[in-house]
Amino acid sequence: MAEYNRKTKNNPTTESMKTIRSHIDSGNFSRIYLLYGDERYLVNQYRDMLVKALVQEGDTMNFTSYTSDTFSPDSVYGDMITMPFLAEHRTILVEDSGIFDKSEESILSSIDEMSDTNILIFCETKVDKRKKPYTLLSKSEYAACLEFQSPDFDTLSKWVSSILAEDNLKIKMTVPEKLIGTVGNDMNMLKNEALKLHDYCMERGEITDKDVETVCVNPVEDKIFDMCEALSRKDGKTALSLYNDLCILKTKPMTIIFLITRQFNQLVQVSEMLTEGADSSKITAYLKTREFVTRKYISICKNYKHSEILRALDLCQQADLNVKTGRLTDANAAENLIVKLL
Repeated sequence: MAEYNRKTKNNPTTESMKTIRSHIDSGNFSRIYLLYGDERYLVNQYRDMLVKALVQEGDTMNFTSYTSDTFSPDSVYGDMITMPFLAEHRTILVEDSGIFDKSEESILSSIDEMSDTNILIFCETKVDKRKKPYTLLSKSEYAACLEFQSPDFDTLSKWVSSILAEDNLKIKMTVPEKLIGTVGNDMNMLKNEALKLHDYCMERGEITDKDVETVCVNPVEDKIFDMCEALSRKDGKTALSLYNDLCILKTKPMTIIFLITRQFNQLVQVSEMLTEGADSSKITAYLKTREFVTRKYISICKNYKHSEILRALDLCQQADLNVKTGRLTDANAAENLIVKLL
């Protein structure tokens, strides 16, 4: 099961959401917004909310957007100082300009020249708070720097519940926690799985923990399984690619070590049962898993001698010990383990 930290210290997300909502409700907007952070779902959601509030549908005269490919400081400056045409605001959206990862102030040095009717929205993947562009905006009375991190558990749980409860569906109290534990905290994936779960249970009118187990994918465990399969084939490229995917899913290194260890524990049992002449149905019954999973375990075991699986399990346990005794950081231990298993 994917792990999720219930307590996120100093998480700015709630305040960032409140700020944008209050600006939209009051109609008092900042001249410049910087939206950034590791939770891209929220960055994109609140970007769209701002644009919808500022730009009338179909108004291409007063709305300009730039991407990393089309970004031009001169063009943006021209938009900044041009008055809106028969509208309250001229809105400029700039995505992934890259200027917040550099030391030069670029167009931000021209904030004072910007018309007070114009609004500039930056949505950035990379923001270095130590460099001039961020420092300049964070100190400006005209700007709002809004960071979106993964929400804390309670906020995430309420959000998931709101999706599941649409159409008056009843939800067991443990379902949101079960869903987050199964899917992880990536909000795009959570929303997709919550919608799928909602539709699956619509006719019955109730969602239970069992429905989560039946319907929802566990991307972390699936990728760990695929990684162990790649390791058994000595396919380093695939194994490392899957490790990178797990990092993108914000999986903790200790969780990766734990899940790989659990997989090799299972493989040891399957290997021993195969040596004793057990067939797949007997192994399935013993492991209490599904038949296709058992077939995968058997396939992986064919790539190892029994002694090699035991050695792999020892490496997993050593990785865990290295972290707990402080010999290695959790990230170094996880990466080290993958390399040794190859």
